[in-house]
Amino acid sequence: MLDSSFILIVHSYYRWIVLVMMLLQAYWIISRYKQEKKFSKIDFKILFVFTTIFNIQLVIGWLLYLNSTLALSFWNDIATNVKHRQIRFFGLEHMSMMTLAIILSNIQTYRAYYRINKKEVFKSLFKTYIWIYFIILSSIPWSFSPLTSRPNFR
Repeated sequence: MLDSSFILIVHSYYRWIVLVMMLLQAYWIISRYKQEKKFSKIDFKILFVFTTIFNIQLVIGWLLYLNSTLALSFWNDIATNVKHRQIRFFGLEHMSMMTLAIILSNIQTYRAYYRINKKEVFKSLFKTYIWIYFIILSSIPWSFSPLTSRPNFR
């Protein structure tokens, strides 16, 4: 079994890299969309890099989840633990929503590959990534959240 405290620190700090990349990606998608650019092979490579950064966080998160005593305790008594907000959030909600967001991100990247040299790709990316960003941002245990408060830096 891996040391979950180390993985938690890596996951916590890597979150900031992902958030910065989300801002950069949003700016990139919006600017290309407003300029009415065609989606090129270079654009696909940029999108692929963003998706890879998100996938790395997902792998770190799953390593943490599979080595977490909190997640294990959630699954040992689901009926009781589903009633406890903190345990339910980390045992089920956080993992499910983040996995969903990254799956959607991967699907968008895969779909974009087959639409190289088309203008409407950035419009589609814009519409989908708004929802992906919402899922991610609402599923982060922010320090200011009254429901699942965790420190921003460990």
